[in-house]
Amino acid sequence: MTILVADVGGTNSRLALVADGVPTSIERFTNTDFTSFDDILTLYCNGHDYGRLKGGYLAIAGPVTSTWAQLTNLNWQFDTGKIATALPGSGPVHLVNDLVALGHSLAGLAADQLSVVKPSKGPQTNGQALVLGLGTGVNICLVKDAGGPDQAPVVIEAEQGHASIPQSVWAVLQDEIGDAATQCKTAEELFSGRGLSRLYGHLSGDENRDGADIVAGYGKEKIATRAVDLSARLLGVFAREMVFQYLPLGGIYFAGSVARGVLQTDARVCFLEAFEADGPFSDLIGQVPVHVIVDDAAALVGVARYANFTR
Repeated sequence: MTILVADVGGTNSRLALVADGVPTSIERFTNTDFTSFDDILTLYCNGHDYGRLKGGYLAIAGPVTSTWAQLTNLNWQFDTGKIATALPGSGPVHLVNDLVALGHSLAGLAADQLSVVKPSKGPQTNGQALVLGLGTGVNICLVKDAGGPDQAPVVIEAEQGHASIPQSVWAVLQDEIGDAATQCKTAEELFSGRGLSRLYGHLSGDENRDGADIVAGYGKEKIATRAVDLSARLLGVFAREMVFQYLPLGGIYFAGSVARGVLQTDARVCFLEAFEADGPFSDLIGQVPVHVIVDDAAALVGVARYANFTR
């Protein structure tokens, strides 16, 4: 029987149907075109003949409880009872944090859904991986492999985006932009799309340029190139700190529009220079492979896997 899955981010929502473990009928919606998620859900359901649904599983970019959630960067709320009522003939509705969904996706991702930034230097691993999502918001999750692709991993939720940036990151930022660094207090303020716009603004005086447009100017415009390179360098320092905090010897997996934009340019060289810099325990850093999840719909894979493990 079919289930409905969704990945609701701060900017876009993606919906799909899952009958045999694989998301199909994937559609993407821009959130600002709608007044609520209910409108997106109604439009999607009206466009598909799915019969009776066994349930709904939604990944939300914000704090989640068993029955309620709210987007961090948009005033949308989610109530499982109301959503179930809106799905004709549906079974129960379940909510999960979007980074948790990405954590569940790792074992189900194919090679073409990933881009290698830093390959593994050996088979040694402790079964721990870290997902860093950089988009409209910022967050992480730690994933502990349970032993195989058919076993549910242990995925630890967090709200890292609202934590203070490490001193090592702040020091690099202060060297580049001086006292203006005090305006970036949290990881989200620095590494989200708004953070990239803020960096560009400090370098150019134009604080209104969209992050995607800045990335598009990489290699063509001096200030855009400098902003993206700086973002990548800061991200390398930040990722290095995350290795010491979480020991993700199974790999770091970047996700989200900002990560895809920055780390798929030549700025990845700046990232690697900062990430692999000489220092204490550099051999530990050397063990950690780094990937970018390039599939925009990867969280739907994770939601489908999460549904399979929990229903």
